[in-house]
This record gives sequence, structure tokens and C-alpha cells, in this order.
Amino acid sequence: MPTIYGLDMFHFAEVIQDDEKDLIFGKPERLPGAVSVKVDPKSEQTKFWADNGVFDNFNSMGDIDFEAEMADMPLDIQNKIYGRQVENGVSFASSDDQPIYLAFGFRSKISTGGYRYYWFLKGLPELLGNEAKTKEEKVDPQSIKFKVGFQQLQNPKGKNRWHSVAEDTDTFNGEGWFDQVVYDGLPFAANTGSKATDLGK
Repeated sequence: MPTIYGLDMFHFAEVIQDDEKDLIFGKPERLPGAVSVKVDPKSEQTKFWADNGVFDNFNSMGDIDFEAEMADMPLDIQNKIYGRQVENGVSFASSDDQPIYLAFGFRSKISTGGYRYYWFLKGLPELLGNEAKTKEEKVDPQSIKFKVGFQQLQNPKGKNRWHSVAEDTDTFNGEGWFDQVVYDGLPFAANTGSKATDLGK
């Protein structure tokens, strides 16, 4: 049985449009310095009672809390994600800022070889916090915690999906996973070649 370990290749992409008319993502961009990821999907279970017992169960999806810890988030990427205004090289955060909806991807190693790949498909980031402390005798680097609330896609092409995952096998090749946001598996079909391109077109 394989074991999952390691983490790298943080990527994000803007959700440019997700409504009844179309589903469009921007080109993924790399976020270096992956440290950890935590995903906490909330769901509520309703029991239906009949014949003096539980006859059926129904799950309803709630919030999907996501936290990515990274070495740092470059200022130009912060400006893009949070919609900040830049004046003469100075970045200003204000109550008028409009954060973008985004997708977030990464990969982990598999002990049997290859990687397991992930995309979380549509989320709105929370405001970014700051932590810092004075330099001591022993260096203690500070990291960034990036929190996002994810939801399901709205356009019919998205099929109400909120998450995609795949891993390297004899029949799947993850090359090209980070070239686009993967919300449809069709480009990875065997007759399309080993690299997925032009997803959704």
C-alpha cells in the first residue's frame, strides 16, 4: 500500500468566469516555498428514519476550509490575488480591494513512485495575516499561512465539482497537470497523448 509524503509545486490560477454562460480559468502561476497543506471540508448528514430504523442517509456539503503554509508570498502575487492598488512601488490594502476567486494546485510524492496531483477549483482567499519576531541566536524562519474558502463550480461544464485528484500510474501521466486547472478528465484520455493541453476547449 503506497504512502503519501512530501509536498511541492504550489500553483494558483484565477477563476476568470464561472456562471451560467461560461467557465474560464487563467493560466496557472507557480508559488515557490511549499511547507504544508490542510483541507477541512464540512458536511452535514441527515438521517431518514423508516421501518423503526435508519432507512437512508443524506450528506449536504458545507464550507471547505483550506490552509496552505508557504515560505513567503511575493508582493506582486499578493497584489494580484487581493486586488491591491500599487502607487510608485508601494502596495496599499484598503476596504475597496476585491480579491480574486482562484484555483489552487499542488502535488505530493507516492512511496511506490511518482506523484499524487491536486487541484482545488474555486475559492475566495481570506485576508493575509502577518507574523514576525526579532532575530535570536538560532534562526527561526517565519512562514505565511494562506487561507481560502472553497466551493463548487457553478457553470454546467464544472459539474458541481470542487476538487480534482490523480496520481501517476501505468495509465495516467501527470505531465501537464499544472499547465491548466484540471476540472475535466477528458484531456487525459489515452487517445489524446500523455500531456493534457487546452482543457475545456
